[in-house]
Amino acid sequence: MTYLLIIICILLDFLISYFMPNFFNNLNLFYPMLTLTLLVFLYKKKKDKEYKKITITVGIIYDLLFSYLFLFHVLIFLLFTKIMKKVEKLVQYNFFVRLFLLILFIFLYDLVLFLIIYISGYNKVSLNDLFYKFSHSLALNLSFYFLLNIIFYKKKIK
Repeated sequence: MTYLLIIICILLDFLISYFMPNFFNNLNLFYPMLTLTLLVFLYKKKKDKEYKKITITVGIIYDLLFSYLFLFHVLIFLLFTKIMKKVEKLVQYNFFVRLFLLILFIFLYDLVLFLIIYISGYNKVSLNDLFYKFSHSLALNLSFYFLLNIIFYKKKIK
């Protein structure tokens, strides 16, 4: 079930990011990071070793589909896993902690991409672009997070 969810999330990320702008005159209303949202949701639902394998695999697939920076997403997703482990040691890991972490990870992910683009000079970007992308990423991904919790509340994901 987990792998089917991952495949569906990656496909949705791909479809939304590549086809939605064409419907709205190249204006992105939503920036999907559904797979990142799923990784936050799945944490503690899998054993550590299996979760790391899932994270690395998803990172490689994300690198192949969405970026030209080899191992970038693998490193980002593993860093987020480390942060989740540290937070879990400090506070009880529950719905609200995952929600906070999801918001933090979306912001950190957007910030890292912004800095890479800004430093490389690949494209002219401003802080307005960063906050635009963050707010639009947040809207879609929080909705997806709530949907996952409604569907799988108290259900074990195999």
